[in-house]
Amino acid sequence: MPGAIPRNLIEEISRRVDILDLVGSYVNLLHKGNKWWGLCPFHTEKTPSFSVNPDSNLFFCFGCQKGGDVFQFLMEIEGLSFPESLNLLAKKVGIELPSTKFGFKSDNNIRTALEELYAKVAGIFRWFLQSSPDAGHARDYLSKRCINEETAERYKIGWAPSDGEWLYNFLLKKDYSPKFLADSGLFSLKSPKWSFFVDRIMFPVMPDIGRVVAFSGRSLSENTPKYINSRESVIYRKSQQLYGFAQAKQRIRQSRNALICEGNMDILACAQAGVEEVVAPLGTAFTRDQARIIGRYADSIIILYDGDDAGRAAAVKAAVLAESIGLLAYAVSLPADSDPADILISQGAAELKNMIRRPISFFSYLLNSLAGDNKLDVNGEFQEKALDKLTPYLNAVDSEIRREGYLKQLADIIKADPITVIREYRYRQRKRRAVPFAKKSESIPIDDELYLMTAVAVKTEHFATLRQRLAPEMLRNRKALGIYRIMDELYADDEMPKTETIIQLLEDEELKKYILKNALAGIYDENAEKTITEKIRTVKMRWLIEERTELVRSLSANDGENEQGNIARITRIQAVDREILSIRQGKND
Repeated sequence: MPGAIPRNLIEEISRRVDILDLVGSYVNLLHKGNKWWGLCPFHTEKTPSFSVNPDSNLFFCFGCQKGGDVFQFLMEIEGLSFPESLNLLAKKVGIELPSTKFGFKSDNNIRTALEELYAKVAGIFRWFLQSSPDAGHARDYLSKRCINEETAERYKIGWAPSDGEWLYNFLLKKDYSPKFLADSGLFSLKSPKWSFFVDRIMFPVMPDIGRVVAFSGRSLSENTPKYINSRESVIYRKSQQLYGFAQAKQRIRQSRNALICEGNMDILACAQAGVEEVVAPLGTAFTRDQARIIGRYADSIIILYDGDDAGRAAAVKAAVLAESIGLLAYAVSLPADSDPADILISQGAAELKNMIRRPISFFSYLLNSLAGDNKLDVNGEFQEKALDKLTPYLNAVDSEIRREGYLKQLADIIKADPITVIREYRYRQRKRRAVPFAKKSESIPIDDELYLMTAVAVKTEHFATLRQRLAPEMLRNRKALGIYRIMDELYADDEMPKTETIIQLLEDEELKKYILKNALAGIYDENAEKTITEKIRTVKMRWLIEERTELVRSLSANDGENEQGNIARITRIQAVDREILSIRQGKND
């Protein structure tokens, strides 16, 4: 939470951030009415339920119920704390945050400090590759792999020196503490002065241009692992990063398509061939998080994996993941035991590009593989196994029309009756179908008071009127009273309360979701003034009636014992009666 950070500073940063620009850099948004819609980046869905309202500077997903302001979005999407989110957005809009008073010194912000260090080290590795006499063999390696200087510069390829202690000694002289360096992930856990990367071609992992969160290193020495990657840290989760993403992002967004390779050198080979929209996992299988990252920018993927058995098996898993989040999957068939980097060397950039630009549907790729593996020795056992093999991919396909078309293609290949194949697939699906979860009911009871205060929390321009007509003690609902007090405090500070600020200050997560959902759904947009006025009357009327009942009860209980007190009670009853009459006649507005 904001804590001691001045609220007006937070609001100024929020005001300057264009929420459409921020969210749009992660989600493909389409304009409908006065809102923008897209597929939610926080959960898997096929139909857009994620909404952004630039007028209120808020977002909300009607599927997974995540929502909030620009700070909350960045916290959710990047896994940041509030201060980190605030710091990044302040930089984005050109607001300098005081370094000590608000706790943003590098020593107190590990994420920022690590990113600064990694960017600096990437520059050091790059200099070594370009300029050091000791890096001749590294330059020769890249030359033999047909990687030119332009591509190496674009991907900031570097070389980690053979002297394992050089980097530690250099950084120590730059005033980095031994403790910070030991925790940085750049050095051996057993020997803190020894670099984790020694005599390796270095590939910086960059989620954005200028941001380095990890490294992947290709060995140039014998008797060492061919590739190693940075250990996971507060800035790096390998399942959530893609090599080449910073360089590919703009082209992926433009083409609405991404090319997936297996290795770093494959990325450079494709880039060398003029294909820019290319990324790769990092020492792991393609993950759902990586698929979702691509899904924010693309509608389809082309899988360009090695032509061996392991490559084909990995391609199937990647395609199933892609289809399961709504990405159409295509594939490029490579010759057996070859990869894009090999083709660049043996056949040249033009031929590699020609292969990449002629993908086939992934189902056709599977059928080709099926035919090749079995030499079309068609019998009942083969037909059944063929359906078994293709079922995981078919299950991931969201379109019933496309799935039925694929089943007809399969029937043709395995020489079976299409209707029988379709019937068999559907029979298997009925057997495995799970009972759907019951939809969760509304968790917050909404009475007149809470409805009124949530409406005013969204239509904050009506708070001044509410404040004049309702005292806080008139509210019995504790959630409604909580909203009132937050708004009253903001108003007392001579600020017009803003919905996003109210959301930040509320601690009740369910109440936050309710307000965001209604704000983004436009529940209070029509006749807001009339609705709020009627609710004010209802709440005030209930209070007055309860007060009158209590006064009458108190008057009867005294039974003339305290004449002066009774006169005061009668006078108040008369005043209450006039207020009730005025409300009923509509004169209390």
